[in-house]
Parts: sequence; C-alpha cells; structure tokens
Amino acid sequence: MRANPTSTDHTVAGQNYARFRRRSERPVHAYEAFALRQFLQSIGSPRVTVRLWDDSCYGASESEAVGTININHRRAFYHILRASDLGFGDQYSAGGIDITGNLVDVLKEVFSCREAVVSASKTLLRCLNRSRRPNHTQSHAQENIHHHYDVGNTFYKLWLDQEMQYTCAYFSDPELTLEQAQQAKMDHVCRKLQLKPGDRVIEAGCGWGGLSRHMALHYGVSVTAYNISREQLHYARQRAKSEGYDQQVTYV
Repeated sequence: MRANPTSTDHTVAGQNYARFRRRSERPVHAYEAFALRQFLQSIGSPRVTVRLWDDSCYGASESEAVGTININHRRAFYHILRASDLGFGDQYSAGGIDITGNLVDVLKEVFSCREAVVSASKTLLRCLNRSRRPNHTQSHAQENIHHHYDVGNTFYKLWLDQEMQYTCAYFSDPELTLEQAQQAKMDHVCRKLQLKPGDRVIEAGCGWGGLSRHMALHYGVSVTAYNISREQLHYARQRAKSEGYDQQVTYV
C-alpha cells in the first residue's frame, strides 16, 4: 500500500511502458477531445488538468488545478470513459495513467464534484419515480445473490484473502498486508460489539463465514449466520466442520 501516493510511485518498468505507448500513439482526434470535455462536464468539471498522450490538455488550467491526470495512451482513455472508477484504478495500477501532484488531492476533488452532480440527479430521479413501484422482491434478491456469488468458490479464492473476506479491509497501519488488514477489520467489529464469551450473535449475510468464524474462535461466542448463497454456505459449513467449531456456529 502506498504511504504517499503520487505519480512517482510507479515502477520503472511501468513508466518505461507508459512512455513507449505515449510515443507510439497517434494524435488525439476531435471526437475524442469532445468526449473528454463532455465527460469532465458530466462529473462536475473538477479542478484537475487532463493531459493526453499527445500533450494536449483539457479541464482546468494547470495554475488552477489541484493536480494533473496524465493519460498515456488511447486504450487507457477509452477504459476510463467506459468504466470510470474501475477503469481509473486499473489503468493507474497498470501505468496507463499517472498523476502529477498528489493522488489523494486529485481523487478528493474529482469525487466531491461528482457527488454534487449525482446528488442533484438523484433528487430529480426521486421526483420522477415517485409513482413507480419498486421491483425489490424476495425472489429478485435471491436471483441476484445466486447470479453474483454462486459462480464457484474457486474464482473468489484466486483474489480474496485466506478468510475469504469480501468487504473492505481496515488498514490501521499502511504497512499491513491484506491478510493483516482483514484480521484488523474483524477485530475492530468485535471490539465495537463488546463481545464476551457466552454471547449469542445473529449475522445476516455471512458471506463465506469469516466474521462468524472469527467471533467464535477468538471471542468465544455462539453465532447463527444466515445466507442465501448456496456456494458460500457450503464453504462455510465444510470449514466449520473440518476446523471443529461447528458446535459454535450454525450456518442457515
């Protein structure tokens, strides 16, 4: 995890690749410049400069901007336009974009401007949709869960931590590993609940059972954990049985 996330944090290999892609790209087309201007306007015209691979600049002037987003090649440009948040994160990690200035300052500016636009849009949508009935039925919720999570646990094991935590970790120290930060998250939750041996806990939406397992093994409580996903329940039950805490945790 970056202690001071700026553009200098990229690896040398990533920087060299970005420079190579920048040199090999053709100049920005007029329709691409138009699309970028529209995109910046749609997120509230944040005080950032966007420098494209041909060194053309858009958005705020560099004297007014909190930082500059350097988009190093056309592929990164289209990825960000299509995927926005995910595209930005993916391309920043891959060296497709880098930041001149402080990454945190740039992100704060972008998200605060976008939030103002989103809030106004939500207010308008609420007014327009008051007469519509919501489609949040129990069967619809179950379909969503099965579609998202019942794709096989092997897929999630590829990129989750050992405890299969699917929610944000708690980095109390920026030097923590993902495993340590997930443990810190669960301990933080348990301390806030002031758990003590003999307590009984109900957990709604237990995922792969990581938090209920942590509560039982480290805080001595009994847990009844509910879930809709068949794959997640199977994993949680099998692990509870193999590790010998199935008398403390019931997965429903």
